[in-house]
Order: sequence, then C-alpha cells, then structure tokens
Amino acid sequence: MSKIQAYLESRIELSDGLAIFRFALDRDFFFRPGQYATLWLTHGGKTLARPYSIASSPSKSRALEFYINLVKEGELTPSLWQGEVIDGLKLRDPDTVAAVTGPKGRFVLDPADSRDLVFIASGTGLAPFISMIRKLNEDYLSSPRIFHARRVYVIHGVSYPSHLGYRKELEGLALESMKDASRKLAVLYFPTISRPYMDSTWTGLKGRAETLLEISSPVPEHPNLEDSVKGMLKVILRPETHVVYVCGYPGTVDNVVRTLSRRGFRVDTDIRREKYYP
Repeated sequence: MSKIQAYLESRIELSDGLAIFRFALDRDFFFRPGQYATLWLTHGGKTLARPYSIASSPSKSRALEFYINLVKEGELTPSLWQGEVIDGLKLRDPDTVAAVTGPKGRFVLDPADSRDLVFIASGTGLAPFISMIRKLNEDYLSSPRIFHARRVYVIHGVSYPSHLGYRKELEGLALESMKDASRKLAVLYFPTISRPYMDSTWTGLKGRAETLLEISSPVPEHPNLEDSVKGMLKVILRPETHVVYVCGYPGTVDNVVRTLSRRGFRVDTDIRREKYYP
C-alpha cells in the first residue's frame, strides 16, 4: 500500500496532552466513517507508524483529522508534542515528513440497519463517531426529504471537562435538534466526567460513560441528574429499536457489553465495539 504525503495544517491543543491534528493530503484518500489510517512520521532519520481513527468526514478526501491523546511511553505520539517536530511538519522541512496509509477497520455503520444509534465513547474513542456524525449530518442537509429519520445518542466519558473534545460541535447539533422537532437527524449529547472533584465549575453528568447504562435498584426516591438520565436510557434503549456502538478503553467496552447483554442486546448484532489500546 503506497503512502500518501501528509502536511500538517493545524494542531489544536485542547488540554495538556490532548490535541486535534489536521493534515492536508497530496492526493485523494477514500474511507468509510469509523475506519482508521496509519500515520507515518519520519524525523531525525527515524520512521515511526501508528494507527489512528479518522475524525474527519469522508467528503473531504484530501484531508484527514485525528483526535490524539499523548501516551508518554508510546513510540510515536510523544514526537507529536515536540516543538521541533511540529515546526518541521508545518514548515515542510524535508527532514520531518508525514504520510498516511490505509484505510482499514470494520467499525463502520451498517447501511442496512436503520435503527437509532447509540454511540458510547471514552476518551479519544470519540473520533470514529465524529466522522460518522459529520457524514450523517451532511447526508441529511443535502437531502432532508429522503433522509431516513433517526436519533443519535452520544455518550462521551472523560476525566475532566477540558478533555471533552468536539464538545462545541456536538452541543451545536444537539441544540439544533432541540429547536427543530422536525429535524430528521436528532443528536442527543451526554458528556460525563469521572473526576468532577477536580473542577468545581462542572454541573453536568458525573461518572464514567458506561455507568449511564446502569440503574440503581431500587430507584432513588429523589433521583439526581445521573439517576434521571439512567432511568430514561433504560426505558428508551431497546435492541429492537437501537444499535449500540462503543469505542474506547477496554474496560469501558467490556462494561458496556456486560451491562447491555443483561438487557437483551447481542454482541455483533446489537452491540458493535472497538477497543483502544495505548
């Protein structure tokens, strides 16, 4: 598989060790939302490679966007936090070169499945869902009359509010869905924080992504926000009407499978999964 030259257009630092990288390509790169590309980085005479899920829409065939978390003990990602490497990629230094190969991966939407979608992500596991949502929204906006109406539930769990990548974009789509009841693509966004004690300004959902699928028994007499959302999701989400996609840390994926299996969801039929490893 031949490499496609990639040029760093922008690097958006979301928080310490978390950033969105946007690359321009010198020729077309075709993929399906949910797939990944392998990023190749050559610097100082050494070449490293690492697969990353694609966050951009496939409609932009000459651009790729990656949502990357710094893994300090990793082989490639530490280089993406080195000023010398970033400057070299932006200035197109011949000694610092990036390229991509691919795509690969089967974590894609089934076009024959018209059920409502439940996207559950931990950390940068949100990336493939951003690609899927962007493509779905483009399809809806280009042909609203023939678009098959469906709801998309996005549950994103991170440690801190600053780690909620794409928050503004998802909140915007959720707001549009609330304002326009006739909108055939409705996005419902549930960001949740596992370490709320580190940020006293956070007033939203608390806990890991997978815990929103659990329900207290018995139901509390005075439910808090988390209990209310859990109760709603328990009533609404059914395998007859919803298909669940989960991506992120192995623990998140396994816990989602365990919880939903008890509610009649079947792996590969009603639950599709992809685990992220550092």
